[in-house]
Amino acid sequence: MALIELVKEYDNPFINRLIKNYRHYRKSAGRTDTDCFRIYDRDIPEFPLTADYYAGKFLFQYYSKSPGEEVPEEISGIVSEGLKTVFGISDDDIFWKVRKKRALLEQYEKMSESRDFFTGKENGISFFINLKDYIDTGLFLDHRPAREIAATMSGGKTVLNLYSYTGSFSVYCAKAGAKSTLSVDMSNTYTEWASENMKLNGFDLKDHQFIREDCMKYLERAAKEKLKFDMIIIDPPTISRSKKMDEMFDVNKDHSDIIRRSARLLNGRQGLIFFSTNSRKFKMDEQLRSDLEIQDISTRTIPEGFRDKKIHKVYLIKQKGAAK
Repeated sequence: MALIELVKEYDNPFINRLIKNYRHYRKSAGRTDTDCFRIYDRDIPEFPLTADYYAGKFLFQYYSKSPGEEVPEEISGIVSEGLKTVFGISDDDIFWKVRKKRALLEQYEKMSESRDFFTGKENGISFFINLKDYIDTGLFLDHRPAREIAATMSGGKTVLNLYSYTGSFSVYCAKAGAKSTLSVDMSNTYTEWASENMKLNGFDLKDHQFIREDCMKYLERAAKEKLKFDMIIIDPPTISRSKKMDEMFDVNKDHSDIIRRSARLLNGRQGLIFFSTNSRKFKMDEQLRSDLEIQDISTRTIPEGFRDKKIHKVYLIKQKGAAK
Protein backbone atom coordinates (compact mmCIF):
# COMPACT_ATOMS: atom_id res chain seq x y z
CA MET A 1 0.00 0.00 0.00
CA ALA A 2 1.40 3.37 -1.04
CA LEU A 3 0.70 6.58 0.81
CA ILE A 4 -1.37 9.11 -1.10
CA GLU A 5 1.01 11.98 -1.80
CA LEU A 6 -1.49 14.70 -0.94
CA VAL A 7 0.26 16.16 2.06
CA LYS A 8 3.85 16.24 3.24
CA GLU A 9 2.78 16.54 6.84
CA TYR A 10 -0.58 15.80 8.38
CA ASP A 11 -2.00 18.19 10.98
CA ASN A 12 -1.99 15.67 13.84
CA PRO A 13 1.12 14.32 15.64
CA PHE A 14 -0.39 10.83 15.97
CA ILE A 15 -1.07 10.48 12.24
CA ASN A 16 2.39 11.87 11.49
CA ARG A 17 3.92 9.24 13.78
CA LEU A 18 1.84 6.54 12.13
CA ILE A 19 3.01 7.61 8.67
CA LYS A 20 6.66 7.73 9.75
CA ASN A 21 6.49 4.32 11.42
CA TYR A 22 4.63 2.74 8.51
CA ARG A 23 7.22 3.94 6.01
CA HIS A 24 10.06 2.61 8.17
CA TYR A 25 8.59 -0.82 8.98
CA ARG A 26 7.14 -1.29 5.51
CA LYS A 27 10.59 -0.91 3.99
CA SER A 28 12.13 -3.63 6.17
CA ALA A 29 9.06 -5.88 5.84
CA GLY A 30 9.18 -5.62 2.07
CA ARG A 31 12.63 -7.17 2.02
CA THR A 32 11.26 -10.33 3.66
CA ASP A 33 7.92 -10.65 1.80
CA THR A 34 6.01 -9.63 4.94
CA ASP A 35 2.81 -7.60 5.04
CA CYS A 36 1.80 -8.08 8.70
CA PHE A 37 3.64 -5.97 11.28
CA ARG A 38 3.22 -3.49 14.12
CA ILE A 39 3.43 0.21 13.29
CA TYR A 40 2.57 1.92 16.57
CA ASP A 41 2.89 0.89 20.22
CA ARG A 42 1.57 3.57 22.60
CA ASP A 43 4.32 6.02 21.55
CA ILE A 44 2.27 9.13 22.46
CA PRO A 45 0.58 9.21 25.91
CA GLU A 46 -2.56 10.89 24.55
CA PHE A 47 -3.06 7.95 22.18
CA PRO A 48 -2.91 4.76 24.32
CA LEU A 49 -3.18 2.46 21.33
CA THR A 50 -1.35 -0.18 19.42
CA ALA A 51 -1.68 -0.25 15.65
CA ASP A 52 -1.01 -3.36 13.58
CA TYR A 53 -0.95 -3.55 9.81
CA TYR A 54 -2.36 -6.69 8.22
CA ALA A 55 -2.12 -6.83 4.42
CA GLY A 56 -3.71 -3.43 3.77
CA LYS A 57 -5.94 -3.37 6.84
CA PHE A 58 -5.32 -1.60 10.13
CA LEU A 59 -6.14 -3.01 13.57
CA PHE A 60 -6.17 -0.53 16.47
CA GLN A 61 -6.35 -1.75 20.05
CA TYR A 62 -7.32 0.80 22.64
CA TYR A 63 -6.08 0.23 26.20
CA SER A 64 -8.95 1.23 28.44
CA LYS A 65 -8.37 2.82 31.82
CA SER A 66 -11.62 1.64 33.42
CA PRO A 67 -14.15 -1.21 33.01
CA GLY A 68 -16.66 -0.56 30.26
CA GLU A 69 -14.66 2.28 28.67
CA GLU A 70 -14.98 2.40 24.89
CA VAL A 71 -12.72 4.11 22.36
CA PRO A 72 -13.15 7.90 22.78
CA GLU A 73 -14.78 9.44 19.73
CA GLU A 74 -12.09 12.10 19.44
CA ILE A 75 -9.45 9.37 19.06
CA SER A 76 -11.41 7.17 16.65
CA GLY A 77 -12.36 10.25 14.61
CA ILE A 78 -8.77 11.43 14.24
CA VAL A 79 -7.61 7.95 13.27
CA SER A 80 -10.41 7.35 10.76
CA GLU A 81 -10.11 10.71 9.06
CA GLY A 82 -6.31 10.58 8.96
CA LEU A 83 -6.03 7.07 7.57
CA LYS A 84 -8.67 7.62 4.90
CA THR A 85 -6.94 10.81 3.78
CA VAL A 86 -3.34 9.64 3.86
CA PHE A 87 -3.70 5.95 2.91
CA GLY A 88 -6.74 6.19 0.67
CA ILE A 89 -8.60 3.42 2.50
CA SER A 90 -12.21 3.11 3.64
CA ASP A 91 -13.77 2.52 7.05
CA ASP A 92 -14.01 -1.18 6.09
CA ASP A 93 -10.21 -1.40 6.33
CA ILE A 94 -10.03 0.02 9.87
CA PHE A 95 -10.75 -2.26 12.85
CA TRP A 96 -11.01 -1.45 16.55
CA LYS A 97 -10.75 -3.56 19.68
CA VAL A 98 -10.70 -2.53 23.31
CA ARG A 99 -8.06 -4.12 25.53
CA LYS A 100 -8.90 -4.49 29.18
CA LYS A 101 -7.22 -6.53 31.87
CA ARG A 102 -7.94 -9.94 30.48
CA ALA A 103 -10.48 -12.14 32.13
CA LEU A 104 -9.77 -15.86 32.05
CA LEU A 105 -9.82 -17.21 28.52
CA GLU A 106 -10.78 -13.89 26.95
CA GLN A 107 -8.57 -14.68 23.98
CA TYR A 108 -10.73 -17.68 23.14
CA GLU A 109 -14.10 -15.94 23.18
CA LYS A 110 -15.89 -15.20 19.93
CA MET A 111 -16.83 -11.61 19.20
CA SER A 112 -18.88 -12.27 16.05
CA GLU A 113 -19.62 -14.90 13.40
CA SER A 114 -18.50 -13.02 10.29
CA ARG A 115 -15.95 -15.64 9.12
CA ASP A 116 -14.31 -12.74 7.32
CA PHE A 117 -10.90 -14.26 6.57
CA PHE A 118 -8.18 -12.84 4.34
CA THR A 119 -4.54 -13.81 3.81
CA GLY A 120 -1.46 -12.07 5.14
CA LYS A 121 2.21 -12.92 4.74
CA GLU A 122 5.16 -13.20 7.07
CA ASN A 123 8.55 -14.13 5.61
CA GLY A 124 6.79 -15.38 2.50
CA ILE A 125 4.52 -17.71 4.50
CA SER A 126 0.77 -17.18 4.15
CA PHE A 127 -1.73 -17.16 7.01
CA PHE A 128 -5.47 -16.72 7.24
CA ILE A 129 -6.24 -13.60 9.30
CA ASN A 130 -9.54 -12.66 10.95
CA LEU A 131 -9.86 -9.20 12.49
CA LYS A 132 -13.53 -9.44 13.44
CA ASP A 133 -14.50 -12.70 15.12
CA TYR A 134 -12.00 -13.11 17.97
CA ILE A 135 -10.03 -11.05 20.47
CA ASP A 136 -6.89 -12.22 18.66
CA THR A 137 -6.29 -12.29 14.92
CA GLY A 138 -4.83 -15.72 14.16
CA LEU A 139 -1.24 -14.49 14.00
CA PHE A 140 0.59 -13.13 17.06
CA LEU A 141 2.90 -10.50 15.58
CA ASP A 142 5.12 -10.38 18.68
CA HIS A 143 6.18 -13.99 18.03
CA ARG A 144 7.69 -13.45 14.58
CA PRO A 145 11.34 -13.70 15.73
CA ALA A 146 10.44 -16.68 17.93
CA ARG A 147 8.93 -18.44 14.92
CA GLU A 148 12.02 -17.65 12.88
CA ILE A 149 14.34 -19.08 15.55
CA ALA A 150 12.25 -22.21 16.05
CA ALA A 151 12.18 -22.79 12.30
CA THR A 152 15.98 -22.64 11.99
CA MET A 153 16.19 -25.49 14.51
CA SER A 154 13.56 -27.73 12.91
CA GLY A 155 15.09 -28.84 9.60
CA GLY A 156 14.85 -32.62 9.18
CA LYS A 157 13.26 -33.04 12.61
CA THR A 158 10.01 -34.46 13.93
CA VAL A 159 8.21 -31.58 15.66
CA LEU A 160 5.42 -31.64 18.25
CA ASN A 161 3.60 -28.31 18.67
CA LEU A 162 1.54 -28.11 21.86
CA TYR A 163 -1.16 -25.44 22.33
CA SER A 164 -0.69 -24.88 18.63
CA TYR A 165 -3.44 -22.23 18.18
CA THR A 166 -3.60 -21.51 14.42
CA GLY A 167 -0.42 -23.48 13.70
CA SER A 168 1.98 -20.67 12.81
CA PHE A 169 4.98 -22.39 14.45
CA SER A 170 4.12 -25.62 12.64
CA VAL A 171 3.86 -23.94 9.24
CA TYR A 172 7.18 -22.18 9.81
CA CYS A 173 8.81 -25.52 10.68
CA ALA A 174 7.28 -27.20 7.64
CA LYS A 175 8.66 -24.41 5.44
CA ALA A 176 12.09 -24.89 7.04
CA GLY A 177 12.13 -28.57 6.12
CA ALA A 178 10.88 -30.34 9.24
CA LYS A 179 10.44 -34.04 8.59
CA SER A 180 6.99 -33.88 10.17
CA THR A 181 4.89 -31.72 12.48
CA LEU A 182 2.10 -32.70 14.84
CA SER A 183 -0.02 -29.84 16.19
CA VAL A 184 -2.19 -30.33 19.27
CA ASP A 185 -4.86 -27.91 20.49
CA MET A 186 -8.09 -28.37 22.40
CA SER A 187 -10.11 -26.04 20.17
CA ASN A 188 -11.89 -27.36 17.09
CA THR A 189 -11.87 -23.85 15.65
CA TYR A 190 -8.13 -23.39 15.93
CA THR A 191 -7.30 -26.94 14.87
CA GLU A 192 -9.28 -26.43 11.64
CA TRP A 193 -7.77 -22.96 11.18
CA ALA A 194 -4.25 -24.38 11.61
CA SER A 195 -4.96 -27.12 9.09
CA GLU A 196 -6.15 -24.54 6.57
CA ASN A 197 -2.98 -22.50 7.14
CA MET A 198 -0.87 -25.56 6.41
CA LYS A 199 -2.82 -26.35 3.23
CA LEU A 200 -2.65 -22.68 2.19
CA ASN A 201 1.13 -23.07 1.96
CA GLY A 202 0.95 -26.27 -0.06
CA PHE A 203 2.08 -28.81 2.54
CA ASP A 204 0.87 -32.42 2.66
CA LEU A 205 -1.27 -33.11 5.72
CA LYS A 206 0.06 -36.67 5.81
CA ASP A 207 3.34 -35.26 7.07
CA HIS A 208 1.84 -32.36 8.99
CA GLN A 209 -1.02 -33.53 11.17
CA PHE A 210 -3.45 -31.90 13.61
CA ILE A 211 -5.10 -33.32 16.72
CA ARG A 212 -7.86 -31.77 18.83
CA GLU A 213 -7.04 -32.83 22.37
CA ASP A 214 -6.14 -31.48 25.79
CA CYS A 215 -2.34 -31.19 25.61
CA MET A 216 -1.79 -32.72 29.05
CA LYS A 217 -3.91 -35.73 28.08
CA TYR A 218 -2.04 -36.01 24.81
CA LEU A 219 1.29 -36.12 26.65
CA GLU A 220 -0.03 -38.97 28.82
CA ARG A 221 -1.15 -40.90 25.76
CA ALA A 222 2.06 -40.23 23.84
CA ALA A 223 4.11 -41.54 26.78
CA LYS A 224 2.07 -44.75 26.91
CA GLU A 225 2.51 -45.20 23.16
CA LYS A 226 6.25 -44.47 23.53
CA LEU A 227 6.18 -41.74 20.91
CA LYS A 228 9.31 -39.63 20.44
CA PHE A 229 9.98 -36.22 18.91
CA ASP A 230 13.15 -34.34 18.03
CA MET A 231 11.67 -30.97 18.95
CA ILE A 232 8.71 -29.94 21.09
CA ILE A 233 7.24 -26.44 20.95
CA ILE A 234 5.19 -25.36 23.98
CA ASP A 235 3.40 -22.02 23.79
CA PRO A 236 0.49 -22.30 26.25
CA PRO A 237 -2.05 -19.70 27.28
CA THR A 238 -1.40 -18.18 30.68
CA ILE A 239 -4.57 -19.79 32.01
CA SER A 240 -6.87 -22.30 30.35
CA ARG A 241 -10.18 -23.53 31.66
CA SER A 242 -12.61 -25.69 29.70
CA LYS A 243 -15.26 -28.37 30.15
CA LYS A 244 -13.01 -30.57 28.01
CA MET A 245 -10.27 -30.42 30.66
CA ASP A 246 -10.10 -32.29 33.94
CA GLU A 247 -8.36 -29.36 35.66
CA MET A 248 -7.57 -25.73 34.95
CA PHE A 249 -4.13 -25.11 33.44
CA ASP A 250 -2.06 -22.27 34.91
CA VAL A 251 1.32 -21.80 33.25
CA ASN A 252 2.84 -20.26 36.38
CA LYS A 253 2.26 -23.37 38.49
CA ASP A 254 1.94 -26.09 35.82
CA HIS A 255 4.85 -25.32 33.49
CA SER A 256 7.21 -27.60 35.41
CA ASP A 257 4.91 -30.58 34.93
CA ILE A 258 4.39 -30.04 31.22
CA ILE A 259 8.10 -29.44 30.59
CA ARG A 260 9.09 -32.64 32.44
CA ARG A 261 6.42 -34.67 30.61
CA SER A 262 7.59 -33.24 27.30
CA ALA A 263 11.26 -33.92 28.08
CA ARG A 264 10.42 -37.63 28.42
CA LEU A 265 9.21 -37.62 24.82
CA LEU A 266 12.41 -36.14 23.41
CA ASN A 267 14.22 -38.36 20.95
CA GLY A 268 17.65 -38.79 22.55
CA ARG A 269 19.85 -36.24 24.24
CA GLN A 270 19.82 -33.98 21.20
CA GLY A 271 16.11 -33.30 21.59
CA LEU A 272 14.98 -29.72 22.16
CA ILE A 273 12.06 -28.01 23.89
CA PHE A 274 11.14 -24.52 22.69
CA PHE A 275 9.05 -22.96 25.48
CA SER A 276 7.26 -19.62 25.33
CA THR A 277 4.86 -17.76 27.62
CA ASN A 278 3.19 -14.35 27.70
CA SER A 279 2.66 -14.44 31.47
CA ARG A 280 4.20 -11.35 33.04
CA LYS A 281 4.46 -13.11 36.40
CA PHE A 282 6.30 -16.11 34.98
CA LYS A 283 9.35 -17.48 36.78
CA MET A 284 10.96 -20.68 35.59
CA ASP A 285 10.97 -23.42 38.23
CA GLU A 286 14.62 -23.60 39.29
CA GLN A 287 14.26 -27.28 40.22
CA LEU A 288 14.01 -28.06 36.51
CA ARG A 289 17.68 -27.14 36.18
CA SER A 290 18.70 -30.24 38.12
CA ASP A 291 18.46 -32.34 34.96
CA LEU A 292 17.71 -29.84 32.20
CA GLU A 293 19.74 -27.06 30.60
CA ILE A 294 17.56 -23.96 30.27
CA GLN A 295 18.58 -20.96 28.18
CA ASP A 296 16.55 -17.74 28.29
CA ILE A 297 16.55 -16.24 24.77
CA SER A 298 13.75 -13.73 25.36
CA THR A 299 15.77 -10.66 24.37
CA ARG A 300 16.34 -12.19 20.92
CA THR A 301 12.63 -12.63 20.29
CA ILE A 302 11.18 -9.11 20.59
CA PRO A 303 10.40 -7.76 17.11
CA GLU A 304 10.96 -4.27 15.84
CA GLY A 305 8.06 -2.00 16.64
CA PHE A 306 7.26 -3.48 20.05
CA ARG A 307 8.17 -1.09 22.86
CA ASP A 308 7.27 -3.57 25.60
CA LYS A 309 10.37 -5.75 25.97
CA LYS A 310 8.60 -8.02 28.45
CA ILE A 311 5.72 -8.97 26.20
CA HIS A 312 6.79 -12.64 26.30
CA LYS A 313 9.52 -14.96 27.53
CA VAL A 314 11.18 -17.70 25.48
CA TYR A 315 13.44 -20.55 26.58
CA LEU A 316 15.45 -23.30 24.90
CA ILE A 317 15.49 -26.46 27.02
CA LYS A 318 17.69 -29.53 26.58
CA GLN A 319 18.75 -32.54 28.55
CA LYS A 320 21.93 -31.88 30.53
CA GLY A 321 25.01 -32.98 28.72
CA ALA A 322 23.47 -32.55 25.27
CA ALA A 323 25.74 -31.19 22.57
CA LYS A 324 25.56 -27.43 22.01
